[in-house]
Amino acid sequence: MSKTKILYTIPNFKTAGSQYVLLSLFRNIDRDIFEPFICIEKFPESVPEDIFENEVILFNWSGKKRHDVLNFRAVLKKHNIDILHSWDYKSNYTEALACRLAGVKYLYTKKNNAWSKRWLLKSWLSSHIAYDNPEMKARFFNSFLLRHKISFIPHGVDTNVFKPFKPIDHTTFNVVCVGNIGDNKNQLFIIKALKNLPHNIVLHLYGKEDKEYRKKLNDFIALNNIKKRVHFHGFIENMTIPEVYRAMDLFVLASYQEGLPVSILEALACGLPVLSSDSGGGARYILSKGGGYIFNLDNPNSLADKLRRIATNKEEIKRLSIEGIKNINANFSVQNEISSYEKVYLKNTK
Repeated sequence: MSKTKILYTIPNFKTAGSQYVLLSLFRNIDRDIFEPFICIEKFPESVPEDIFENEVILFNWSGKKRHDVLNFRAVLKKHNIDILHSWDYKSNYTEALACRLAGVKYLYTKKNNAWSKRWLLKSWLSSHIAYDNPEMKARFFNSFLLRHKISFIPHGVDTNVFKPFKPIDHTTFNVVCVGNIGDNKNQLFIIKALKNLPHNIVLHLYGKEDKEYRKKLNDFIALNNIKKRVHFHGFIENMTIPEVYRAMDLFVLASYQEGLPVSILEALACGLPVLSSDSGGGARYILSKGGGYIFNLDNPNSLADKLRRIATNKEEIKRLSIEGIKNINANFSVQNEISSYEKVYLKNTK
């Protein structure tokens, strides 16, 4: 029996945030049934070494719609692709249109809360849509044209990588946030809460920095004389995050908007309790199953009160840690995610 050929598309492996989810799928999908390929737009030198050259397709989108649709259709035909799974976060529907012309099934995963007429057209052209935040069903896909071709598939965590390790001794209560340092991630909210908390509570920030936003943070830190309590560590490779968490006590996410925050899942899998804003419903869905609490961005004291309570209660930390690990194993393992996608692929290629 011939294998089902799947083409995963993603802009690149240098800046695209979905690369880790895609790679988990690519590396763990059942190779007896599926033959996967990856298509990127640029930075071929950033493709991981374990992906073979004949599994990678480089396609440069020119921005000329007719030209791109016909050329990409030719690529799909050349490689005899059966189904395309897009991890491009943009509303561009060119891929979907090319798939229609090539007779290829088109699936995309909705990961953010953006919506527009272009998103609607992309969705209409799709054979199937996966979404990772349960609130997206009513928000985007409840129309007669769309509700029959959707699946809720939450992201999963590789628990062979993200798991608890023996803690490193430390004297401070270490709060950590991993993510791009910028307006949407809203690290300033965490720092404002920090200044009203005991001095033994310190904050560690990891992620690529927006220069203007970093300056805003620096100004607030200097004005409130808390420089020794806020530590910037820069970008961190995903695979090294569990080692960092050995010296941390609590994960905090203060984003304005998120889909289903993978950073929360990774923290819970490593045994860290989590405090998060209700950034679009995804964080609330995760934490409703155990491991942490939601705080209110409209109330500056909401985070400080919850953080103070956890920092002074070792039994609460232990309970939340155990709950979080159980939550991931039961609901958000990468094995669950891969199995769900495999069922969707097979359903759409019958």
